Amino acid sequence: MPEHIGQAIARERLRARLVDLRKQRRLSSDAVTARTHWSASKLHRIETGAVTVQPLDVQALLGIYEVRDSAEVSRLTDLAVIARRRQWWSGFQLDNEYRDFVAYENEASHITVYQALQIPALLQTPAYARAVTSSVAGKKPDDHQLQNLIDVRMRRQAELLARMRGAEPPELVAILDGAVLERRIGGPDVLAGQLDHLIEMSRHEHVRLVVVPLRSGVHPSLGGVFELLEYEGTADPDVVLVESPVKAFLVKDGEVTARFHDAVDSMLEGGLTRDAAVEEIRRVRDSL
Repeated sequence: MPEHIGQAIARERLRARLVDLRKQRRLSSDAVTARTHWSASKLHRIETGAVTVQPLDVQALLGIYEVRDSAEVSRLTDLAVIARRRQWWSGFQLDNEYRDFVAYENEASHITVYQALQIPALLQTPAYARAVTSSVAGKKPDDHQLQNLIDVRMRRQAELLARMRGAEPPELVAILDGAVLERRIGGPDVLAGQLDHLIEMSRHEHVRLVVVPLRSGVHPSLGGVFELLEYEGTADPDVVLVESPVKAFLVKDGEVTARFHDAVDSMLEGGLTRDAAVEEIRRVRDSL
């Protein structure tokens, strides 16, 4: 089997390799589907990673692409098996884009999140999460769908903390615009509890908080909020979740993700970190 990887990375590696093999053989999509008797949409979904692919279908494609190396056939078949395994998020009602994001996040070695509107999801308390999600989703606090979203958020936090206790702990960098600390989501008591939680999490060796104070003025990320996922020690591309008022979407293009790295570098340079960040959080906490 390949080195320890999860569902999202397995699917991305398999998808990319199958596309490369088809192009190396100079086969059009139509030529492949003519031999497999698949619809054009099925091959397209496989090659874009929109669906997982059956191991037998992988082997059929490898036969068409004349792959004779038994080690590569075995490796790609294993990737198909891994990509189809049920994961903890399989039991939740998630749209495809958000499901893929959770899968990628669950494997990232370095997570950098920037928030200008609310406390990052990975650091929210249950009370804060309920208040902010209820408001954004326009649903009552006891709504079933709302609870599903909160449960996923809390599970993401639990899984991240569990990985941080493991042999290869991921790093979390949370960059907060100063306005986030001041916004009284859920009222003073809920915000106070949330700020206390941030101070507690700042003591974790794998968590770094950065506050971009309001006096900093304009900075590169005022246009939106995002989460940058990196995979250290691999050739796997970075993934960025970009959030908007309408929906969130994933970005994998290297030239685009590089811009988010630039924005992060700028905010790290100009933001408050370590003791200064905690002092700013305490200042707001004491004013409530």
